[in-house]
Parts: sequence; structure tokens; C-alpha cells
Amino acid sequence: MYTKATDKLIKKAAIWLVAVIAVVFHIGYFGFHNRVTDVGYRPTQPVPFSHKLHAGDTTNGGLGIKCMYCHTTAEVSAHSPVPPTSTCMNCHIAIKTESPRLQLVRDSYEKNIPIEWRRVHKLPDYVNFDHSRHIRAMIDCSSCHGKVEEMGVVSQAKMLTMGWCLDCHRNPEQFIVPARPISGIFTGVKAAAYQPNAKAELGTPAPITEPSFGYVPTDVPKQEVAGIPMPKKPGHGPENCSACHY
Repeated sequence: MYTKATDKLIKKAAIWLVAVIAVVFHIGYFGFHNRVTDVGYRPTQPVPFSHKLHAGDTTNGGLGIKCMYCHTTAEVSAHSPVPPTSTCMNCHIAIKTESPRLQLVRDSYEKNIPIEWRRVHKLPDYVNFDHSRHIRAMIDCSSCHGKVEEMGVVSQAKMLTMGWCLDCHRNPEQFIVPARPISGIFTGVKAAAYQPNAKAELGTPAPITEPSFGYVPTDVPKQEVAGIPMPKKPGHGPENCSACHY
């Protein structure tokens, strides 16, 4: 029915087709599988710290402690710090002082030895990510970390892949969560059209004040870090390679 040359061509085409399908399948499955992207990664920490208890909604039994209370320099530093034991002891020097679960915390404080927390979110060493640049644009922590205040044990909620970052840089209004009160970012200011659980509004942040009765509402003075006015309005991020790899 077919010539020898045609038969050979069909066989080659079939082999190439199977090979292409296999490559696409492996890239799609293994390239985006949770075991590769680490989505859901939730290591056991040396101390059973619950963000849901400490930062959770006060109406549901949480304490409502803002993210910035513990992660103090995220607004001005490239790295968001792990809180020192002294931060824990600000409260626990008087609260739950005999709890066996906090023995490691007390030992760490008394001996001045840091607790070896297990890192949850980690980017490759060749990637430069600056927390302060993103937070200055009033991008809420949950945009990248998920709603940590609802987690009993912190887990990785986002892929943190290059494609995921670029999607946000190209379409920030679809991915950015505006700064929420629980984050404690730039207390006194909020995004122009912020609504709970709403998508980001790309506009000029509007200052807010809640003066006591009889006082006149006033604008909140602009904050500066290293001479850079903050907050900056969120917008499209850079897509050039050197923005993250240099």
C-alpha cells in the first residue's frame, strides 16, 4: 500500500510524535507537580508555633498580632527576618511561663542560643528577591505566602516559580492582595479602593485617619526609607532578566 520510503517516513513521524508527547508530559507533570514546586511543604518546627492562634481573627479565638510585630524589618530589608527569641519573650515572660511546649524558647532566651527554625519558603540562590521593594508597593504578605494567619502550621501556598512571578509582574491587578490590617504594613494608609478579599486596585494609596470625636481628619505624612517615599502605588513589575538575576 505504501512505498518503502513512505513507510519509513510514517514510522519516523510516529516515533517523533510519541517522543514530543512524552517530553511535554514530563515537563507538565514534573515541572509543576507539588513535589517540585514545594506547594504544601509543611515542615515540623522545633516549637509548635501556631500563626492561627497568634495572628488569627480575634472573633475566632485568635490574638490578632500583626505580621510586622514579629517580622520587623520586612519594610526596609531585602529579607524578612525570623523573629529572635526575645520577641517571643516579650509576651511569654509573663504568659504560659510553665508550659512544657515553651521550654525550648525559655532555654534559648536564657542561654542566648537561637532556635533552629526550619525554613519553609526558599528561592534558588541565583534569584534576588527584595521584600522591601514589594512591601513598599503595599503588596500584602498573603500575595506570596497565602493567609498565614489561618494556618496552624505554616505551609508553602504558592509555587514561587519564575513563571508565577512573571504572571504577577505582567498582570498585578489579578494577583496582588492589597495591604490588609493584619499585616501591619504602613499602618494608617490603605489602597485606593481596598475592599476585603478584593483584587488589587492599581491607583494612588489614600491615607486614612480615625480621629477622636471633635478632631479634624488629617492626611498621614508620607513615610520614607533611605529617602524613598513610601508607599508607592503598585504597578507592573520589570520583566528583564537582570531585575532578579544579577
